[in-house]
Amino acid sequence: MYIFRLSLKRRISVCVLITCQVFLMLIYFYAQFEPNKETSEGNGIKFLQNSEEFGDQRATYHTSKSNIILKTASTRRNFVDFNSSLCFKNGTDLPSMKINRAKWKCNCLPGWHGNDCGFPEVLWRAVLASKKPVKIKGPRTFERRLIYLFKIDRFSEYIADIRINDLGSIVDLFILYEDDTSDYLRRKLDADFCKEYQHKILYAKSDGTNLWKRLKGYLKNLRNDDIVLSSDSNEIPNRDALIFLKFYDQWPQPVKFRYRWSVFGFYWMHPSKTITGGGACTVSFLKESFNNDVKLLNDNKTLSSPAYKGLTLGDLNHYGGWYCEYCNNPAEIVQFLASKPTNVINWNRIEHQKVDNNYIEDLIENGVYVDGKTELKKAHKYKDMYFAPKFVMEHDWKYDFLLINFYSKADYYDI
Repeated sequence: MYIFRLSLKRRISVCVLITCQVFLMLIYFYAQFEPNKETSEGNGIKFLQNSEEFGDQRATYHTSKSNIILKTASTRRNFVDFNSSLCFKNGTDLPSMKINRAKWKCNCLPGWHGNDCGFPEVLWRAVLASKKPVKIKGPRTFERRLIYLFKIDRFSEYIADIRINDLGSIVDLFILYEDDTSDYLRRKLDADFCKEYQHKILYAKSDGTNLWKRLKGYLKNLRNDDIVLSSDSNEIPNRDALIFLKFYDQWPQPVKFRYRWSVFGFYWMHPSKTITGGGACTVSFLKESFNNDVKLLNDNKTLSSPAYKGLTLGDLNHYGGWYCEYCNNPAEIVQFLASKPTNVINWNRIEHQKVDNNYIEDLIENGVYVDGKTELKKAHKYKDMYFAPKFVMEHDWKYDFLLINFYSKADYYDI
């Protein structure tokens, strides 16, 4: 009798163990084969993919095979209502308003203006300096969508990385292109370049000619009041200014940017201090005034014409962004100069064999421009309000070579 009871207990234990194992196996297989429930909701762009596109699941950026639907977003989430006052969150001192129980007027943070504190300093000054009356209206009910086009090559990778990460949350679509003969950008994207924002990247091969005419058809819900922005490879537009353009109406077109002119890194400034470049306008303005030619939008001669009295963002003290020239390592700078016409550098003054890594390092150390004679002005990381884009300052561990002059011993004691 005792033996029978013992055997029965063993049988029950074995059955329980087998049941547990089967249960665990079912959970494992369910987890392995359950379809991914994540959707693209919340992304700036939704892509309607054709069946043949599912062959390569590695690529998360988009090409001419994609049909693109831009997200429609309300501006309301960026403002807070204090009774009769609608205040822009980023430009309003909300803590002090709550402490003082202010309910009728927005208290602006330093560098912000307007009844709703929605005007960044650079745009406020541009409006005041405008030669004709400017009557800005807004905020809008819905944001304008922002499409940003620029070219990338091996010499502009660092600045492209900064641009995409700094502006990624406010740009609705990046159109990134490279020359027909190049495959550098595609290989970088395949290697997860700016992976966090690849769902907002449309990749193309082009020399820039008819680029917008060819690609705008892929944007299925493009609106006439959406913004098209184009700039050269060294330019980083002011983030706050772009947000303003998305939220408000009746700003003069086209918009130009007066950049802070940095050289080798943000620690050196060109004596001219600023340089004008880039351009932005609405989809309808681009069509009616420039016949959809983005190259004209990015042409200073065109934008300087009396026919286009738009708005210039930036002055000698408050900048519409950053122009970071030769912001690369010495070896890349040498190769870049070798690929350009001889008038880029004063070859008559410098023997060709001396233009090597050591020569460039010497220029960087002593603050001399590539012409071998123009003295650069030193910038100070903790004194200059516009020293570098906010994203760069917040990720100084990643961009330290652009923030600190490692070729100058003195820079170690002045950062």
